[in-house]
Amino acid sequence: MAAFDSINASFDRYRQSHVQEKIFAHIDRTSYLAGEILWFKIYNVDASYHRPLELSSVAYVEVLNAQSKAVVQAKIALNKGKGNGSLYLPVSLTSGNYSFRVYTRWMRNFSPDFFFEERIRVINTLTAQPDMVRANEKHYDVQFFPEGGDLLSGVESKVGFRAIDESGKGVNIKGNIQDDAGRIVSEMISGRFGIGNFMLTPVPGTGYKAVVQFSDGRKATYRLPAAKSDGYRLALTESDDEVFVHVASNRRDMAEMYLFVHASNRVEVASKVRLNEGQAQISIPKTKLHNGISHFTLFNSGYKPVSERLWFKRSPKELTVEASTDNQEYDRRKKVLVDVRSSITGSVPAAANLSIAIYNADSLQHSVHGGIDSYFLLRSELKGTIEQPEYYFSGDKEVSQAIDNLMLTHGWRRFNWDQVFSQQPFKAEYIPETSYHIVPARVTSSVTNRPVSGIRSYLSVPGRFIRYYNGTSNSDGRVDFYTRGLNGVQPLVLQTSNADTALYNVDLTDVFSDKYSAKFSSPVSLTSLPKKTLLINSINMQAHNIFLREQLNRFGESIIDTVPFYGHLEEKYLLDNYTRFPTVEEVLREYVLGVGVRRRNGKPMMQVFSGDVNKGFFEEPPLVLMDGVPMFDQLKFFSYDPLKIKSVEVLSKRYFYGPDVYGGLILFNTYKGNLDGMELDPDASIIDYDGLQQVREFYAPRYDSPDQLNSRLPDFRNLLLWNPDVETGRDGKTQLSFYTSDRPGSYRGVIQGLTEQGQAGTYSFEFKVR
Repeated sequence: MAAFDSINASFDRYRQSHVQEKIFAHIDRTSYLAGEILWFKIYNVDASYHRPLELSSVAYVEVLNAQSKAVVQAKIALNKGKGNGSLYLPVSLTSGNYSFRVYTRWMRNFSPDFFFEERIRVINTLTAQPDMVRANEKHYDVQFFPEGGDLLSGVESKVGFRAIDESGKGVNIKGNIQDDAGRIVSEMISGRFGIGNFMLTPVPGTGYKAVVQFSDGRKATYRLPAAKSDGYRLALTESDDEVFVHVASNRRDMAEMYLFVHASNRVEVASKVRLNEGQAQISIPKTKLHNGISHFTLFNSGYKPVSERLWFKRSPKELTVEASTDNQEYDRRKKVLVDVRSSITGSVPAAANLSIAIYNADSLQHSVHGGIDSYFLLRSELKGTIEQPEYYFSGDKEVSQAIDNLMLTHGWRRFNWDQVFSQQPFKAEYIPETSYHIVPARVTSSVTNRPVSGIRSYLSVPGRFIRYYNGTSNSDGRVDFYTRGLNGVQPLVLQTSNADTALYNVDLTDVFSDKYSAKFSSPVSLTSLPKKTLLINSINMQAHNIFLREQLNRFGESIIDTVPFYGHLEEKYLLDNYTRFPTVEEVLREYVLGVGVRRRNGKPMMQVFSGDVNKGFFEEPPLVLMDGVPMFDQLKFFSYDPLKIKSVEVLSKRYFYGPDVYGGLILFNTYKGNLDGMELDPDASIIDYDGLQQVREFYAPRYDSPDQLNSRLPDFRNLLLWNPDVETGRDGKTQLSFYTSDRPGSYRGVIQGLTEQGQAGTYSFEFKVR
């Protein structure tokens, strides 16, 4: 058991240090016009059990164009693993396919392939654009994937293949496999989505090629991977109840191997495998394997992985979500009732948190890429694009073969054994935002422009609600500010406190990732879209934005912590209650009892009285704030107009803030709350920062009175309902209501979500509006 102990220990150490988050985002539709609003709900779960995870409190949302350039970005607050928001798609966007992606700061420590990413289509009907019809010349590619990883000379192997076009979609092919002499040794024909397999026993010293013909008649030739003369092959077959693991080698020694099977960071099987004449077989009951993808890895006696294979366990849906309307057809501006039900194991009622979108299912809306259940179990574990992931959960008789082909041709992505066995401790570059939004900055030398360490830096938000943060730059010059209540666009003051401030620059760094996955992105063919539908949708969108501009830009109130970081100060002076003196020095000397003005080298300076008659003033300088912004040069206060100051507050106690120690605190508040002309220190800069997104309210008119029903205000909504927070009770039931618009047609509802235990489900339904 020493080998398994070593593998298990390494695996367990890796699992604990590499905590994995998975994010799924339910977006309201798949196609939009430039000028519309995209709505979304975020579900953040742990990668093992898919339960809501509270590791991160902020998610980063982006819409990327074909060049992986962000055209829209937002920061979304997460609460107990859930959050929601909206993005206005600017009218400046060109028509095309875009990527909608979501991730957390912690996820930036790993590959961007881990990020949630969904393709959306944006069509701009308001600007003249060049013809975007795809070129007539299509480009094809065929890739080959020997089962277990390698072809072995003299060992029969299954070889998976996948044929795709330039957009990543599967294409049908047929052909044969030929050796170097041109002899046909195997036949090949694709199945679903251009994926298939064939059998091949490589002859030592012989190479092979595939001669294929595509559905449009074109032919092409591809070289197969060279066969190895020394290696191992792991293959899988199955019965109704068991998975059979077949190990083969072109070596004839009595090698002892180790089979390790895991799924979602959970160990499922650990077993010894002894080869006899280069062959071995073991069986594993399917009851030992979890739902979704299991990783079968074969290790040699030196604990080196030599062959791997993926296997997918398909089982009934964990969470069944259903929704039904009270009628199948409605007139315009009529009330619709939707009964929602959620259950587990088929019929046991279960409480669930869900999101729902109901939209016009016209010809512009293409099919969705799959729901939350197929994403967690399938899409999030594989590289590349998976066509119609919901198909692999259907009852089609060919699904089992299609799933096996999919496992053959999609490499694993969430696991790397080199990292597992690495003796180097995992160093996370980005710590998770467990409670607060982290605003990163970098301190550099103004002379060399290189990072500087050990420099105290400060971030503050001027205004009535004071927010003030500090930190020290590390060896990379980086300093992280742990903020709270930073919602919407806020002016930030960024500065250092070094005596010679002109020597350093401090600048914010980007919180969004600059790494991207390799996704296919193809242009939108405007001429292939129905012009009448485009025209109607364009007119409706413009009317909607004009007549309902105010309603579309309503935002919920942000929860602001009104208690400042220092709590409540014991001394507060409203200057209008006193004689207004012409200088700040006179104000302080005459009636601000806790502050003394002393002179050093002929220059006035403020000190705070300690409250102890025998000790006098604090030796340490006080923290002096103007509207919440620290001012390290006190001389500026003595030349400032006191008539602009509304109040002065004083803390007559030694104050500790992080590593800083202050001899009390003095706060000056202006009438305007915006520094009102106070000159900042030379190194300070003011930056408009877009903080956590304020939640936009989804507007849907109600027609429950004659006046509202007969209103002549047009209602051309394509999206009738968006509700990101639907809760079913212990009985698994809830009811929703909304009103139809003035637009007739077929409407589709999509509802999805999960339970607190991590069971996920999705459901769609349709109705008509006359």
